[in-house]
Amino acid sequence: MGIISSLLKNVGVGISGKRTWTPTEVRDLIATGGFAEASRAAAALSIDTPQREVVAICLHGEISFRLHHDAEAEEHFRKALTLSPGCAEAHYGLSLVMLAGGQHEMALRHAQFAANVGTEARFSAQLGHCHLEMRNFVQAENALKRATRLDALDKSSWNNLGIARRARSNLHGARKAFERALSIDPAFDQARVNASLLDDEFKTFRVKQETQAVMPAADHVSENPILEKVNDLENAGEIDAAIEACEQLELAHPEESAIAIKLYRLWCSQGDTRMGLDALEAFRSRYPDDTDVMAELGIALVREGEFKAAKPLVNDALERRPQDVPLLLAMADIRGEQGRHADAGELIERAYEIDQGLNIRGKLATNLVVRCRYEDALEMIDSMLADEPGVAEDVVGAKVYALTHLGRFDEAEPLLDKTIQKNPTEPNRRFPRASINLLNERFAEGWDDYAFRNLSCTKHLRMMPFPQWKGESLEGKTLLVIAEQGLGDQVMFASCLPDLVPLNPGRTIVEVIDRVAPTIARSFPMCEVVATKQDNEFEWVPALGHVDYFVPMGDLPQRFRRQRSDFPNHGGYLHADPLRVAHWRDARATTGSRPKIGLSWRGGTEVTRRGVRTMDVTMLNKLTSGIDADWVCLQYGDVKEDLARAEASGLSMRFWPNSIKDLDEFAALISALDLVITVCNTTVHYAGGVGTPVWVMAPKVPEWRYGLYSTVLPWYPSSRIYRQQEHGEWLPLLQQVFDDLYRRFPPTEAAHPSISLGD
Repeated sequence: MGIISSLLKNVGVGISGKRTWTPTEVRDLIATGGFAEASRAAAALSIDTPQREVVAICLHGEISFRLHHDAEAEEHFRKALTLSPGCAEAHYGLSLVMLAGGQHEMALRHAQFAANVGTEARFSAQLGHCHLEMRNFVQAENALKRATRLDALDKSSWNNLGIARRARSNLHGARKAFERALSIDPAFDQARVNASLLDDEFKTFRVKQETQAVMPAADHVSENPILEKVNDLENAGEIDAAIEACEQLELAHPEESAIAIKLYRLWCSQGDTRMGLDALEAFRSRYPDDTDVMAELGIALVREGEFKAAKPLVNDALERRPQDVPLLLAMADIRGEQGRHADAGELIERAYEIDQGLNIRGKLATNLVVRCRYEDALEMIDSMLADEPGVAEDVVGAKVYALTHLGRFDEAEPLLDKTIQKNPTEPNRRFPRASINLLNERFAEGWDDYAFRNLSCTKHLRMMPFPQWKGESLEGKTLLVIAEQGLGDQVMFASCLPDLVPLNPGRTIVEVIDRVAPTIARSFPMCEVVATKQDNEFEWVPALGHVDYFVPMGDLPQRFRRQRSDFPNHGGYLHADPLRVAHWRDARATTGSRPKIGLSWRGGTEVTRRGVRTMDVTMLNKLTSGIDADWVCLQYGDVKEDLARAEASGLSMRFWPNSIKDLDEFAALISALDLVITVCNTTVHYAGGVGTPVWVMAPKVPEWRYGLYSTVLPWYPSSRIYRQQEHGEWLPLLQQVFDDLYRRFPPTEAAHPSISLGD
């Protein structure tokens, strides 16, 4: 080979005359079956390609997969993940291989992770495909709708979307999806066959009408005479011609907002939301004060999940049109995304005063559940079912949650069992059933359902580049236990770590969030503890070296806590820093021999049922009155106002802010106390973990961790549970706690011996 030829080969010339390639160009070659050329192109990626080496490996993996060399493909994708454990492309590739090999659940998990951390349409398309294979049609439809929004010309996603909609009896929506697939490729046989089958179904069965999101109240758009020709073309099914006619009208009448809005809707009907948004944004750039387009664009952005961009538009439009129902609902969605569910509820209730349609009632019912107004939610759901029994499938989730939190399990379980019997892998039904089983201490059944938690709350799903441990022998192997959920959960699940020791793993690596890591590392010296931010970057993974398996921490109880007797009777498995424990014991000695009792009164967030897990701090004054003790604030978060209110009511608490912020110090402080009294929150796990006596004040139906009937949490032998007898009634519970405090720490002679809580 001559010098020139050698140079040309090294820079990539000779592959269709190109020197370098982009990943998209290589994927286009793969899609057209040009595998040999694609392989050469993958080796000649542009030097400015992000993570060039990793991307090249993934492209070679996809080529191998398309050639049905699945083992080779998997090897490529796993190699890419050793270099970049959070690479969406590689997780997507593993999903392809695993789905083809019949490993549906693991394929789904890798696809979900890819869709979580990546934005490409094919990730959502693969996620939808996995859900279809597992007959999870609701989740499949959601994923495929996202895929078609991201890539309006993906004919396979449109076809799969039609299949998902047909399975949910939304035949009109299915027809629209199949027609869209055929408009992209008239020779697409799969879509043609599906459309034909659908036509037969239309002739046989009654069609379920799809409940559409409320469109903006600007019906003048459709009724505007200037759009008569466009409407005629649309009604005749000639969407492309309608779009062309609408664009011509826009050129002739650039000031008409109705034309821009109509163009947006036409593009959306074709599945090309991006083109529709461009039409609205182009108009708004010329006429920024037009309220109709401002409202339409804001609502459209909310539908696309672009809440930050939508907020100022919706806010300004709502100021001008405060009674506009779609704007109220859009702002409610924005508030919900911000975690401000009470504010969202007020907006939905305002909309409901104007329009009592099914869509609004459904939103209100769901919001009422989040706000712990379960009776009101059930009343709303029952009214919906009375008016339209066909919405039963759409509201079953909200109904089950409301019934569960009211303790009406005999009504909730049949609804769940019916769905699960038809589809055993339905995550949005398995996880609620897990809560019911665990509340009732049916641990084996509960943990088996609990394994689906991350497929129900998908944004929290994290995947590793290693096989997931499913009970295989760990003899001499390296196991990585990964963090999940919140601080208290990680402390609680860590109690299962000693159960791994008899399995003789060569190494046990445990990832925990950095705030918990010092205490966990000290408490479990047989483990290698890695402190992280618990994110999806995984920069720390390559440094671990060879790992055989990974397991989410919350999967450990499924192996080791299948019945009540499996919970160890420990005296505390967390070990605080002994020097800091001594410091706090010395500090308490300066205040005399009075008992030192920690208090905490707030638990959770709006989403995690703060409303039923929290009591007013001034109620604790009834509990502490007459007991000669030093009261210590253990409440995390902003407590300045609460402490002032408690002081005004007669309860003075000692408070060391750093001991709350630094959780290792928190463990030391709690270890030095005589007793902790708290609502259901992280304080329970730390007190129970270090073995300090902890009295837990629980709502009538608490979170699954606390069960329903036992007086002691199986996780923490040092605990005692006091339970509400009626929903929301704290005073009788506080009376029980006070009586036991009185017996354990009798008041001074000066105190009245029969202190009562009163009303």
